[in-house]
Amino acid sequence: MAIIKLKPKVAFITGITGQDGSYLCEILLEKGYEVHGLVRPTPQRQQALSHPLRHGVTLHFGDMSCFETLLQILGSIKPDEIYHLAAQSHVGMSFEMPLLTNDINAGNPSIA
Repeated sequence: MAIIKLKPKVAFITGITGQDGSYLCEILLEKGYEVHGLVRPTPQRQQALSHPLRHGVTLHFGDMSCFETLLQILGSIKPDEIYHLAAQSHVGMSFEMPLLTNDINAGNPSIA
């Protein structure tokens, strides 16, 4: 009898370098998922490349406010599951840029 190897589920996580995102990433990797994550292209986020969970994870650099980037990423990986954990957590910045904060925290309405 032949053994059929199933394709792993593909998950996309926004906010993958945050506390909840990294925990979720670890759980999904343990379950055999192919994990992709969205990371803002800032100098601080370059540390994500050396994160212990980096092995087995594909990071995509982009911004939640850029619909075209999100569409391109989602179109290329065709995820089975999307986990939106990205958020603007800096209170001062959230008051300075309320519309951008809403797009990030509530999710880009264009992809919903």
